[in-house]
Amino acid sequence: MSIQYYYPKTSEEKMKLMEFVYKNTDSFILNTFGYLWESRGWWDKFPIQVSTTGSVITGLHAFTVDTKAPDIIKTYYIVTGKAFRKMGVAKALTFDMLNEFKNTGKSYYVNSEEGSDGVNFYKKIFKDFKMEINEFGTADYIFQSPIINLVNNNLNDL
Repeated sequence: MSIQYYYPKTSEEKMKLMEFVYKNTDSFILNTFGYLWESRGWWDKFPIQVSTTGSVITGLHAFTVDTKAPDIIKTYYIVTGKAFRKMGVAKALTFDMLNEFKNTGKSYYVNSEEGSDGVNFYKKIFKDFKMEINEFGTADYIFQSPIINLVNNNLNDL
């Protein structure tokens, strides 16, 4: 598996990433990826992290440096290809990003909807979390921790 960070420039490159998210999620929220990145002008501001095996995309991680709190790195979307789930793709993407950007932000933040696979994944990584009911009537799990604490944890146990 190879992990790279890039800024898609063409409509075709953006569509390839949006199609990957659409084909590999069932969540309305996750399928807002292209709209959110386009409407906020983030294609040029924040790299999209992509894992591949050969020419096949195995995972996508879209994150930002929080625009309201610039010391927080915030995951918006992390999607693993259906054929590559339970193979450590999300873990590899997450910890590659944390190591790459550990000097950019002090804290890492994730908000994961209760029905997503992300909740169980992030419960293994973060020691603490809180749960809040969102405007759609479902529960959001809020995870936040200093990046240095996450990077220094023994990741082999996950």
